[in-house]
Amino acid sequence: MTLGFGVALTARPRRTAAALGLGERPVLAGAVGLADLVVGSGVLCGRPRWPWMAARAALNLVLAGCYAAEANRPDGNGRARAGAIAMASLTVVDATLTLALAKQRGQEDPGR
Repeated sequence: MTLGFGVALTARPRRTAAALGLGERPVLAGAVGLADLVVGSGVLCGRPRWPWMAARAALNLVLAGCYAAEANRPDGNGRARAGAIAMASLTVVDATLTLALAKQRGQEDPGR
């Protein structure tokens, strides 16, 4: 999913940002898209994976803040509010997975 959003946000930042509730922020959307492409590739191909999942959790927090800022504007919309909640929830999921992957990695390499 990260890679899909990354492609959409990079290729069509204005349209995708509006559809996702991020408002008129094409530069932000494009930057997030590039970050999604890097982080998504790292999650799929990187070894160990836990640092990439940690990066994804951090990116989710940034996005939650962007959505919250958009939702708090006088003309904010429900999609932005829902986006903030979704990204905060995904942060918890990704952080939990980060810890599990790091623990698993530590059990595989007890000497590290």
